[in-house]
Amino acid sequence: MVSTAQSIPSELILHIFRYLSQPSDLHHCAVTCKSWSAHALELLWYKPNFFRSNAWTSFSNVLRDTQPSLYPYTLYLRRINLSMLASQVSDSDLATLSACERLERITLAGCSLLTDQGILAFLGKQPRRHLVSIDLSDVTNVSDVSIKRIALICPNLQGLNLCMCKDGLRQFENVTDDSVVMLAERCTNLRRIKLNNCVKVTDISAIMLADRCPALLEIDLMNCDITNESLYVIFNKSRELRELRLNNCTNLNDLAFIDSSLARIPPSSITASPYYDQLRILDLTSVFSLTDDAVRLIVSVAPKIRNLILNKCHSITDESVLAICDLGRYLHFLHLGHCTQLTDYSITQLARHCTRIRYLDLANCALLTDQSVGELAVLPKLKRIGLVKCVNITDQAIYSLTSHIRIAHSLERVHLSYCARLTVPAIMHLVNFCSKLTHLSLTQVPAFVRPDLQQFRRAPPKEFTPQQRNGFCVFSGKGDIGHPPNEIITANMENEDIDIL
Repeated sequence: MVSTAQSIPSELILHIFRYLSQPSDLHHCAVTCKSWSAHALELLWYKPNFFRSNAWTSFSNVLRDTQPSLYPYTLYLRRINLSMLASQVSDSDLATLSACERLERITLAGCSLLTDQGILAFLGKQPRRHLVSIDLSDVTNVSDVSIKRIALICPNLQGLNLCMCKDGLRQFENVTDDSVVMLAERCTNLRRIKLNNCVKVTDISAIMLADRCPALLEIDLMNCDITNESLYVIFNKSRELRELRLNNCTNLNDLAFIDSSLARIPPSSITASPYYDQLRILDLTSVFSLTDDAVRLIVSVAPKIRNLILNKCHSITDESVLAICDLGRYLHFLHLGHCTQLTDYSITQLARHCTRIRYLDLANCALLTDQSVGELAVLPKLKRIGLVKCVNITDQAIYSLTSHIRIAHSLERVHLSYCARLTVPAIMHLVNFCSKLTHLSLTQVPAFVRPDLQQFRRAPPKEFTPQQRNGFCVFSGKGDIGHPPNEIITANMENEDIDIL
């Protein structure tokens, strides 16, 4: 007689099992009956988690076992992330995954021991039609050899991450136009390509990607050797972009925008259907010659940008910020660091129009005063504010920032380094008022360059010079009001008989 458990259709069993969030529950289901065992094991092996090296060792042993198995484990595996074991994964380890023919996504971020040999052994020579996403970020031994093999045998590839040397201390030269062009020609379904710090990648690659891969959603060309020619083609061909990162592409200038197809769109068409209606993230860090005209154009064609980074765009003025105000409720993240021409007027307008800002960086905007901070205090969702080197900021700005009760439950990170006019009582008030505060930077603020306060600071980075270490003053911790800044400043203020606000 067939039991009720055995009579349930396979599709329904799998659907029910997907609601089990704990692996232990699936383990229990696996010992119920043969049918349930197969389905439970399929889900357990679908996306295994490796937090310890012994788990990876056991997993590899199963794959290496040549004896007949009751279950086709290699066919169950669809997604694998080895970034948690990055320092341990070797070429031979990766080669064991070659038998997993139905693998769809593999993450090898930071696996610094891997070389082309291991990647080629994993990929094999037969088509891998299921493989759609490969993350090789910071696998710095990879070269054109591996990328060409990927292009040859992964025809349905949708995502490739080649972000390299994120520490910014080195340049990555192993991947060139030779392999990226081949990738663009053969993997036309590409939707996401990240070439961060691949300094040998030029216009040839960028143009080919835009021309041959019409479905591109994300392009990261940080530090690539591209010019305006790349953007002309990208803006003409890639209409579905959601994320575009061009930070540190210093060869770009204003004409990349105002002479592109973006400038030739009739105003009536933009109003009816924005050219880049899906664009959410745009990073133009260090595009030094970017002007107000370009920013105005960008906002008009992409009116729903969520994250906008204009750090070190020295040429922009208040006019750019006034244009950014048109993003309104869509804008959540704005970086205007080192935009030294900005004044209180534009920041006041920004606070009144973009009321959902969560992250705002105004570092080195030296013309800003307490007035700007007072206006920003009304932002109900503000979590992080950067005011480093805003030298006109005084205690009044801190008291203004804490004059609205909603800030108390939202603000988490405050950066006030080099704001030399701040005092201990004002910072104490900030710490006591903002119960969610977990990070407070006060480097080179004279009132805090004192041994009795610095003994509680976070340890300075090892690469800092003695002078930098002496002035370093950053407090951070986990949890709510019990984090270090509160305890530190309270104790010292009590010793000095200062009233705690």
